Amino acid sequence: MLRTRLTLAAVVITAVTAVATLITPCPAFADAVVLDLRGDPLAATPSGAPLLELQGPGSGCFAFDASTPAKHPSDSQGSLVAHLDSTHPTVRAAVALGAAYTDQDDFVFGAVFTIRAQGFEADPFGFHPITFSLVNSQTTGFNRTGNLGDFRSDAFDTIDVAYFPQVSPFFGGPFLSPAVFGSAVSHDAFADFAFGSASFEFLPGASYLVTAEHHASARKLVVTAYGFGPGGLPVALSGGRVETDLSFLAGFSVDTLAITAYEDGFNIFTQSGRSVRADVDYDLLFFAPGSLGAGGSLPSLTGLIRRSDGGAHGLSH
Repeated sequence: MLRTRLTLAAVVITAVTAVATLITPCPAFADAVVLDLRGDPLAATPSGAPLLELQGPGSGCFAFDASTPAKHPSDSQGSLVAHLDSTHPTVRAAVALGAAYTDQDDFVFGAVFTIRAQGFEADPFGFHPITFSLVNSQTTGFNRTGNLGDFRSDAFDTIDVAYFPQVSPFFGGPFLSPAVFGSAVSHDAFADFAFGSASFEFLPGASYLVTAEHHASARKLVVTAYGFGPGGLPVALSGGRVETDLSFLAGFSVDTLAITAYEDGFNIFTQSGRSVRADVDYDLLFFAPGSLGAGGSLPSLTGLIRRSDGGAHGLSH
């Protein structure tokens, strides 16, 4: 399994077709998983299985919308839409990575998404995230929050890029708060848990790229938010970087990339009856082993984002 340093510069990932394809990079970087979500990832593929598998007790959360507008130059219509409602049972749209990655490995994952303005509600007395994640197909459960009857979480072996859109009258917000649940050391996933947090807002209607880099030797997770500048170039956003210290975690193991729609066990404390309701367009979801360029630079991220016309440069060594 490759454990190389990524520069996001050299390998050309195959051009995507109008139907979403799990893009296969060249053999030099065969462990990358890149999902272009401008075509329907929930539809059956020639092998019979969809690119994304729906998992969990919830249903009806994810759908493909072919009419969503292009988000930046060189993009095209179509998005996977997550219809999030914190009162609904947890469900995730997931793809296997093909191998397990632990706290001893460097890797990066990320997504391009847009929170739709229409229908967006974040109750100021709730505290519940919009997330995409790395999870473990065997050990990660579907109860992140616990509830009044049982406060325990079973979200073992989970890395959440979590955005809490609520603005509390007591502690402010919104917050970008990546979180890592380690492997089980007790009956509660919060017994081995780390998080970082920064006051940061993803404006509804705007599109963003968010990357999460795990640095094994430094024992930290670095999450960075980017907007799109002229020509669709990604631009790092002020305040949109969070480092999470993982030095006290017992460890973790993940093998699945997912968009997760969590149920909140504490909606009862809100005024509206739910912590959050949002429709989120996802256009790209990716994972690769290794680490980003020196200083966190992303020299060919443009190619990954444009992913069209034979010029979709991907993660490379």
